[in-house]
Amino acid sequence: MPRRRTVPRRWHGGLQELAPGVYAYIQPTGATGVSNAGLVVGGDEALAVDSLMVPRMTRAFRRAIRRVTQARVRYLVNTHFHVDHVGGNQFFQEATIISHVNCRRELLEFGLPIDLLSQLMPRYAQGFRQIHLVPASITYEDKMILYVGDKEVHLLYLGRAHTQGDTLVYLPKEKVLFAGDVAFFYVTPGPYHCHVSGWIRVADLAQQLDVEAIVPGHGPVGDKKLLREMREYLAIVRREARKMFREGLPPEEAAQRLRVGGYYAQWAEPSRLPILVQRLYMELRGEI
Repeated sequence: MPRRRTVPRRWHGGLQELAPGVYAYIQPTGATGVSNAGLVVGGDEALAVDSLMVPRMTRAFRRAIRRVTQARVRYLVNTHFHVDHVGGNQFFQEATIISHVNCRRELLEFGLPIDLLSQLMPRYAQGFRQIHLVPASITYEDKMILYVGDKEVHLLYLGRAHTQGDTLVYLPKEKVLFAGDVAFFYVTPGPYHCHVSGWIRVADLAQQLDVEAIVPGHGPVGDKKLLREMREYLAIVRREARKMFREGLPPEEAAQRLRVGGYYAQWAEPSRLPILVQRLYMELRGEI
């Protein structure tokens, strides 16, 4: 268990340069729908990582891009299919959109459930009605390498985790990893389509990459230590949920009884825990 300490509730937002021409775009709080993105600039071209959710978020991201470069955004990589990462695809008309093959499939399968999203996030209801989903036009299965000017960008699929189609965007020379929602820092991991055991496995594999800076899908820029802490959170929940599953407790009661400790209890969005337990029960029953 990590040493007890205070968890930040907000963190510095906007573009943050992690290496020459490599930027994290951070939205403070990391709450549901408030995700991060990224930018890689090489010469006269650029690559964006994710497009955020509602139009006002994406427009702010595009303005931030223009403040640091006039390079054309040649590629847009979607790390997974959730609307807070792909809702702004329509505003990158000049870019070729790339994702894992499962990400494209899931995006087309689940679509844009406006009523459900508006119920979950009512403050963004008007923005959801302005979204036109644009899926990737190029997909890959295991690994793809892109060259953005002098930057070598690896797209890695390490297995199902947060979704069935998570892409890690890895820059080996710069030692930067855009992890998408494989990583949540100081924010309770969002579980709606996750496979917890797979997620733990992918987090372990990501630890083997030579990285110094990790951009999570939600939360501030961090490092391998914060990734390990998130992985340990998932492992604790899995261990305790297994015990209660074997005792025959229903998932609702298991979620009420489950305690993750003082440090983890400070993380934002604790209401996600019951859904995480439900996903674990589905996994233990062999349903996913």
